[in-house]
Amino acid sequence: MTRLREALKGMADEMPAPASTVDLAELALANHQRNRRRITVATTFFATVAIVGVMTAGVTLTGARQVAQEPATKTVPDLPAGSVGALSLAYPTDCKQVREPKPGIDCSEAEWQVVTRVGKTYRVPQALTHTVKDRRVPVALSRDGRMFAYYSRQAQTYVVRDMEAGTEVTSPVKVGEERIDIGSMLVVSDDGRYLAFDPREGSKQPGLLIDVRTGKTVSLNGEYEAIGIKDGLVEMVRYRKTDLWLMPVKGGGKPVRFDGTYIMFSELAPDRRTVAAVEFDELRRNKLTLLDAKTGRMLRKVPVRGVPAKAGLVGVRIWSSASEVVLDYQVGVRLRSYGLNVGTGRLRHLADYPDVGFKQAALPGSW
Repeated sequence: MTRLREALKGMADEMPAPASTVDLAELALANHQRNRRRITVATTFFATVAIVGVMTAGVTLTGARQVAQEPATKTVPDLPAGSVGALSLAYPTDCKQVREPKPGIDCSEAEWQVVTRVGKTYRVPQALTHTVKDRRVPVALSRDGRMFAYYSRQAQTYVVRDMEAGTEVTSPVKVGEERIDIGSMLVVSDDGRYLAFDPREGSKQPGLLIDVRTGKTVSLNGEYEAIGIKDGLVEMVRYRKTDLWLMPVKGGGKPVRFDGTYIMFSELAPDRRTVAAVEFDELRRNKLTLLDAKTGRMLRKVPVRGVPAKAGLVGVRIWSSASEVVLDYQVGVRLRSYGLNVGTGRLRHLADYPDVGFKQAALPGSW
């Protein structure tokens, strides 16, 4: 049970709504969590995860496209030494259903695979997918897809690989495998220097911010969920209340309380004070709310225009420019990304993504 799921259930209890609204909230939740964990297939509402075709950090978003991917039947090579280029996706292969010694799921042969922007797929067997207690182990990609962070059982800690330079840095701070529990989360900064580790989502166990260059650590309040590290700030959300804390990487700062209940937060906009989010009771109303992360003030509502028929908003993510934030929609059985111009409310189709099944996938700049 994740913090956001708990918050949604609490909100549903406190704010009676039609069943369709609650269903959409569950859909939004499932997509919100798709990049970090899949505790069970039942908690994974839909089967689509995305290869990101949209980036910030110096990458220009272009027109809509279908992301290429190598055929599933082709033998997948191991990740080679050296540069392979920035990544679009990381996902674990399937666990197996077994009958003996008793019916269940065997994840011993599951492994992480990564897909580059040009569609090359590689195995990463050194990246742990499950602990000995069968807890899923997360990986993380930086917003530009250059940094890939994973857990190494051999090192008993996290490793950050620069996919363009081909270099790796092993965190000097050991993180025992037993600390990785249900719904564990991981976030990496764009320069690969900082990792935010949450041992168990939905609990009050404190997280840990690690400087992999110096070994210095900062404790993260366990009531918050770290959703990004950008420009020297760790963005953390406490759902239901709702609080946002932009904590400097050295610690400090204080949270801001919003007047309302919000989910699906974006990263901090280029102006370093605006965030986009969805007010819980507006999930079906095609509206986005811009909030002041410094004061907690609601700036304005943005009616979203041109939403495809039978589409449900399932994610608010990165800012492609000062005026455009990226939204993810479930359209039928497909997942699509759009750029929303927050001035006009118009959507710009960015990409359609392939379906890789029920996966605990990681995307650049997503949480």
